[in-house]
Amino acid sequence: MPQRKTSIKQRIQKMVLQISIAAILLTSVVGIITMLNIRRVSQKALLVQMENAMCDVTSNRAQRADLQLNVYSSYISRCVSYIESLYAAPQTFAKRPVLPPDASKKGVYSMQRYPVSKEIKLTAIEDELALLGNLESLWLPMMKMDGVMITTIYVGTESGFLISYDKNADIAEFNEGDTESYFDFFKSSWYLDAKKADKAFFTDLYPDSYGRGLMISCAAPFRKNGQFAGVVCMDILVTDLHKSIIDFSIGPGSFSFLLNKQGAIIASPDIKLDQKEFENIRDVSHPASELADRILGGDVGVVALQDKNLFYAFAPITVADWTLCVHIPKDLVFRDVHKINEHIQLANCLFIAAFVIIIIAVILLARHYSRTITMPLLRLKNDVRTISKGNLDQRAQVVTNDEIGDLATSFNNMAVSLDKYIKDLTAVTAEKERIGAELDVAKHIQSSMLPCIFPPYPDRKEFEIYATMQPAKEVGGDFYDFFMVDDEHLAIVMADVSGKGVPAALFMVIGKTLIKDHTTSSSDLGDVFSEVNNMLCESNSEGLFITAFEGVLNLKTGEFRYVNAGHEPPFIAHAGGQFTVYKIRPGFVLAGMEDVRYKAGSLQLDPGDKIFQYTDGVTEATDADNKLYGMERLENVLNANLGQSPNDILPAIKKDIDQFVGNAPQFDDITMLCLEYKERMK
Repeated sequence: MPQRKTSIKQRIQKMVLQISIAAILLTSVVGIITMLNIRRVSQKALLVQMENAMCDVTSNRAQRADLQLNVYSSYISRCVSYIESLYAAPQTFAKRPVLPPDASKKGVYSMQRYPVSKEIKLTAIEDELALLGNLESLWLPMMKMDGVMITTIYVGTESGFLISYDKNADIAEFNEGDTESYFDFFKSSWYLDAKKADKAFFTDLYPDSYGRGLMISCAAPFRKNGQFAGVVCMDILVTDLHKSIIDFSIGPGSFSFLLNKQGAIIASPDIKLDQKEFENIRDVSHPASELADRILGGDVGVVALQDKNLFYAFAPITVADWTLCVHIPKDLVFRDVHKINEHIQLANCLFIAAFVIIIIAVILLARHYSRTITMPLLRLKNDVRTISKGNLDQRAQVVTNDEIGDLATSFNNMAVSLDKYIKDLTAVTAEKERIGAELDVAKHIQSSMLPCIFPPYPDRKEFEIYATMQPAKEVGGDFYDFFMVDDEHLAIVMADVSGKGVPAALFMVIGKTLIKDHTTSSSDLGDVFSEVNNMLCESNSEGLFITAFEGVLNLKTGEFRYVNAGHEPPFIAHAGGQFTVYKIRPGFVLAGMEDVRYKAGSLQLDPGDKIFQYTDGVTEATDADNKLYGMERLENVLNANLGQSPNDILPAIKKDIDQFVGNAPQFDDITMLCLEYKERMK
């Protein structure tokens, strides 16, 4: 016999009743048994649960403190890196003089210098002072960073001066007739301790010399040419530390405090601004003295002092080797236990009454709601069947304010979308073809702007030149150029614009034009790039920049003058030798920052010498395993084709790149240029 068909209405009623009754029975039984078991739970089990909760709260707060202190430590490390970079390349930074303290600047962040003593001559340290004056650009943002409470940042050097950055234009050891304020920091603990350290660390507590309260410092040494050169340090008021780290409680009567590794309480609600001696939990007068070793042991935990009705939750703050501790009264821990027992009996009674009421309500509601669900579904079924047959003008008529109504609306939206999609598809396809055609035109226009007829100067016997560019997209940001500056000088240019696509291509046109227009046979190439850089910065609203290399060859003498703005170094092969990288210190990129000065260089070329220049798309071509083509492989291919002409060298390199890359997609333009100096101009 065929199985009798069961309607959705019947199945919903049956399902709701079965699930509801089973769930209510199970919930009621489990609830009653659970509450009965809770009443039998021992005080020890409840205590374990509370201890875990206290450990979690304290540990989480300690981790938050670690994160906060790590911020100060990272700032100090950043200062060390910046100072060492100043010492490593002082010529790349502007001179920013640092003046003596000026009382008129009190209340305003300012750089202030303090020689150690009168024996320190300003003429001996003024260059180093002016170099370290650049720290203001790093320190000012640190002072204004949200959530960071730095009171003072300062640096003391082995050469004998201190630079302070804060709002206190203090004048220490200032005598009548002096023009300087002196501060001997060589015997200060922060300087001596940092001199022995190899990384950032936090000092012990000490009173602030300005009377603002107790202070803790984060300090680190820095080096010059591998030798110790000084210490950079920042001060944090303990009151600020208290607000940001330990100003919390877990209930009435509880409070938190901070311990150093010796057990001294260095931050708590009771510490006064002028306090000079600090309570230690190892003192017998302290309630936790007998458990001090466990609290300071570096673990997370809770200790109970039953005779004193106290609990102490503790967790380590690893960055500064401190311990966060919370004082908790016993009454706070057990205050909820009695409330739980009082409610258990009442809850058991409510469970039984609620069970009976809910069963009756479920039976009645299941019958009602099954009808409200199934009737809209039936109407929706008929409407959707009509739409599915291709009648996209049909609309579902269900208007219920629920998921079924949403489903009907979705079907209606789908019908509208399908109809619109069919109408728009043709237009979208045509638009895509139009854009593709325009990009193809742009590609041909860009290609035509670069020298592309070879040989470019068939009547010139002094040199042979060849160049290629393969953009990663329809249009690219790389460009090359070569042109006769006059009858005796040949200029070559290789550049790479940041970014890809149309914006980079447009910026390429500007950069190419400016470089060519400003290059003359007598001009200094460093001045050319300096002027071009300023002009590019004026019209650089998109924040693009260019790495560029330009060289000018004197065809009579063989002198090759060059300038480099952040571009890859060229390969040079002298007659009878192999291609090797000609290492040039790169200058700053073009359009990156105004008023950058570029330095030109020169080298001597003889007949038979070759120069190969390229963009990073060559060395950073990537295969399917994300391995880079690299400088070593490029050098090997160049030397394997050493005897070839430029016309043959570039195709050989491109072929090797294609073999290396395979089918992996490339994301950068590949541009190359090779120049061979064949004979001197007569």
